[in-house]
Amino acid sequence: MFNPNRWREISPYLDQALTLADEERTVWLESLRAWDPELAVHLEALLHDHRVLIQRRFLEEQPSMSRPSGLTGQTIGAYTLVSEIGHGGMGSVWLAERSDGRFERQVAIKFLRIALAGRSGEERFKREGCILGKLSHPHIAELIDAGVSSGGQPYLVLEYIEGEHIDRYCDHRALGIEARVRLFLDVLAAVIHAHSNLIVHRDIKPSNVLVGNGGRVKLLDFGIAKLLEEGAEGEAATRLTVENERPMTPEYAAPEQLRGAAVTTGTDIYSLGVLLYVLLTGQHPAGTGPHSHADLVKSIVDTDPALPSETIAAMGAETEASILNAAKRGTSKERLSRALRGDLDTIVAKALKKNPEERYTSVGALADDLRRYLLNEPISARPDTMAYRAAKFVCRNRTAVALATVAALATGAGAIATTIQARTARLQRDFALHQLLRREAVNEFNEFLLSDAAPSGKPLTIDELLGRAERVLARQHLTDETNRVELLVSIGDQYSTQDDDAKARHVLEEAYKLSRTLPGQSIRAQASCALAGALARDGELTRAEALFQQGLRELPTESQFALDRILCLRRGSEVAQERGDSQDGIARIVEAQKILKKSPFDSDVQELRVSMELAEAYRMAGQNQQAASTFEHAAKSLSSLGRDDTQTAVVLFNDWALALDRLGRPREAQKLFLRAIDISRAGETDESVSPVLLNNYAKTLRQLGHLNDAVRYGERAYTKARSVDNQLAISQSLYVRALIYIDQHDFGRATAMLGELEPRLRRNLPSGSYWFGALESARALLAERRGDVRTALQLADRAVHTTEAAVKSGSQGLDFLPIALLRRSIVRFETGERDEAASDARRALNLFQPGGQKRIYSAYTGQAYLALGRALQAQGKDDQAEAAFQSATEHLQHTLGDDHPDTRSARILAASVQLR
Repeated sequence: MFNPNRWREISPYLDQALTLADEERTVWLESLRAWDPELAVHLEALLHDHRVLIQRRFLEEQPSMSRPSGLTGQTIGAYTLVSEIGHGGMGSVWLAERSDGRFERQVAIKFLRIALAGRSGEERFKREGCILGKLSHPHIAELIDAGVSSGGQPYLVLEYIEGEHIDRYCDHRALGIEARVRLFLDVLAAVIHAHSNLIVHRDIKPSNVLVGNGGRVKLLDFGIAKLLEEGAEGEAATRLTVENERPMTPEYAAPEQLRGAAVTTGTDIYSLGVLLYVLLTGQHPAGTGPHSHADLVKSIVDTDPALPSETIAAMGAETEASILNAAKRGTSKERLSRALRGDLDTIVAKALKKNPEERYTSVGALADDLRRYLLNEPISARPDTMAYRAAKFVCRNRTAVALATVAALATGAGAIATTIQARTARLQRDFALHQLLRREAVNEFNEFLLSDAAPSGKPLTIDELLGRAERVLARQHLTDETNRVELLVSIGDQYSTQDDDAKARHVLEEAYKLSRTLPGQSIRAQASCALAGALARDGELTRAEALFQQGLRELPTESQFALDRILCLRRGSEVAQERGDSQDGIARIVEAQKILKKSPFDSDVQELRVSMELAEAYRMAGQNQQAASTFEHAAKSLSSLGRDDTQTAVVLFNDWALALDRLGRPREAQKLFLRAIDISRAGETDESVSPVLLNNYAKTLRQLGHLNDAVRYGERAYTKARSVDNQLAISQSLYVRALIYIDQHDFGRATAMLGELEPRLRRNLPSGSYWFGALESARALLAERRGDVRTALQLADRAVHTTEAAVKSGSQGLDFLPIALLRRSIVRFETGERDEAASDARRALNLFQPGGQKRIYSAYTGQAYLALGRALQAQGKDDQAEAAFQSATEHLQHTLGDDHPDTRSARILAASVQLR
């Protein structure tokens, strides 16, 4: 038997052990044994008993009383419980709503854990209510009410805080260092108020500091706070301290907490220091984990942490982790390390002293130093030397000091103006000369490739030409490495236009790595943003976004950097589109368009590029009508510039055709796809044609019913995609070829295509991708054509649910959802579910023609009307069925032609209904 004191010490460790898997638990116990052998022995005995109880089905036969259950909908005082939002050692916390009609409000209700009922538990619970009742502060969660439920369970009614943990809030908004410090000052204000009421929090950590969308900080959970009051209540407070378990989160505990020594306000100062360290660096002072319990304790008690600036500097140079970590703080790794060096290093180090007496004497003193840091004033933790004060004076008065220095060197105000003007003119001249030299180097290299790289009369494909460019550039000696980076970026972009993403990424990674050694803001930004675009196409969206943000931050807002900012915003739009944030993708291109119109570099060519990418952003957002209109305008500009037979034209016609295809206008799309293929072809072969373009054309041919041609182009797309290792194009071609084979009743080959596709999707895509809905939908179509309608219905249901979930989560899939619904409608019709088939057809119809745009002809709309008409006819609703068949005929005639099987079916069915 354990005595009460020992049990309360062991209980938190037992809770932690029960959350671990068997292998993890074994390792954890071994690390604990090195620190406290007796504790490890006790825990092993308890875990053994727990296993025996599980084997005896103890928990299944006896309901657990450790947490309130089945409380949803119950009334507690003036509030109705909605749902449980958390639980821990002291009890559970529920979201509740005011239900007495006086006013509306959501609150959090905290119940005492029944297992802790009894004298000690109830006293601790009452103490929490007492503590919170004394703490009225804008940054501390408010105590609204307290009482005992009808079942005899004590509860507190607390302010409901809807927000994020402070570290996540800062990271998600990429807050800079100064913004994080200002937010942290609000936390300090709350703790200062608590300390003034003789209350130590003792568990300050990110999850106990929430920040709402408005930036309002709230400090939570004083359930383990220790009263420092003496006098009449001193005896009770002392008893509670003795009986209480060691309440803390080890990662944020002070050394004295882990040693079992006295807890003071200095304990909170240490925890605040850890929290500040995490906010500033993204790392725990103990270093990157995982840590065993023993190692963590040893680090906190015995090892001085590295200074924040040193932690950042120690991160690998330009590794993904260091780039992301700095990007979350709105800067680069080097700038972050410099920002932390000096005062912030000193402030954090003082807060994290092992000896409480060496820390700040109060939280107020810590807050004062942080305010001095923000104001560039000397902090109290630094030696008060003349040099230090002088440096701070200069930081606070940069403009005045700079002007005073110029005045001392010049002979008067006129000389100052002349000096500034001359310096500005010289900087502009140097910038222009540098740009001229860079352009000259690029022009010379391009001239070499076009005129001199290949022997006379020997044709080269684009891939061969780019490969030769890489080899030449690797050997060529350039006096300015900036030129090499720009040429690498140019080659990488060309590989991207050829859909050779693997080679594009290789070249752009090299350009980015080299650019990090150069001082030029422009070239560093170019390399960063170009690589971001390549990574986005390869699915590395987190790093891509970080690189885009890094590149954009490199660039000043002066007009000479306008083209670089435009380039970054264009690549940033690609990143946003790939991660499914279509509105952000549009916004970035619109911003690029605004910058271009205001810049001295505005030109027809630049406007064409931005216009094309705005159209593509509209298409990715599902705004296909707007996209098609913008593409059409861009095509006119392209023709006026004499660029109808260029690679730019290939991209424009392909993307324009995709928008028309999604609008259900495949005949128009076919012409544009074929035009793009003809421009891309080298002679009579498709060797130089993008596999994505070939696949898009095959898909449209299938929709038009030209199945033999569709198979031929689908096979070419697959072969070309494998030759250039384009993973996305491989997956697309497998999917399209499977649909074509289903239409040809070649079910064996279709099954093989889908079987090869599934593991590729699971390997390369997140589980919530709409692609898995498309896969299930294709399998449903296959099962339906084979006559297995029951299996088809199950698959069609899964396809719709998967796609709906993807759309709801913000992922792509909105364009595919009506197709999935239409296919399920057909299957439901086959299984005799007429009402459900009609419902699916109507839903698909509403998605295909948003806002009731009935005058815009669409093959998809026509096919939805055809499915709806069949369902209505089966329901005996002949008048409605006839109207649906006539609408289907009208749409299909305009988009698929009179001879298409669907058009003929719609016409025949309309006539058959009329004859009844």
